Amino acid sequence: MTLRNISLDLQLGQTILVGRNRKPATITKIEYFEKTGEIVLNTTRGKRKALTFSLYEDESTPENPADRFR
Repeated sequence: MTLRNISLDLQLGQTILVGRNRKPATITKIEYFEKTGEIVLNTTRGKRKALTFSLYEDESTPENPADRFR
């Protein structure tokens, strides 16, 4: 199976996980380079290429601790 299409929904101010230890960083600027077709994200932890990050799931929603074991 070959991936032929990918759709990303990224916004300024969105929190993503970057680096080996997956630390949270906020997107401050999104740059697109027409010549190379590359997308670069400027974050609070430095520049990142568009596909070198993980999405951050907000854990602030109240959750029943017992749900983890069900």
